[in-house]
Amino acid sequence: MSQDNPDIHEILTTVREFAEGVASRTQGAERYDALCAAFLMGVVQRELNLGEQQDEAQQARLQALLGCSGDLIELYRDFSARVRRGDYDHDWQPAFDFAFEQVVDKVRVTNPDHLEAEHR
Repeated sequence: MSQDNPDIHEILTTVREFAEGVASRTQGAERYDALCAAFLMGVVQRELNLGEQQDEAQQARLQALLGCSGDLIELYRDFSARVRRGDYDHDWQPAFDFAFEQVVDKVRVTNPDHLEAEHR
């Protein structure tokens, strides 16, 4: 990333705040569009802040669960195939725990206000 100012986080914050300002001064479709833009800027900011860390953590959890290594996409494919085959039917808790953690990670990025405090 560039070391010049404003940096990407500052730009996203400025655009989000601008969209929120437009939303506060408008109504109808224009207000809705501005609120959507502000929301999406927040999602992008959280993705930049959390995304790489979440990917690394999910990869490590999948490697431990599956007992093999690979990139994140390959591991997700393997996990999904094992779930479809019923490999976890006899002991579904590890698969459920991973899936739950993965959903919490996704919601932390898209809308953390929807999570209970313990997961934020």
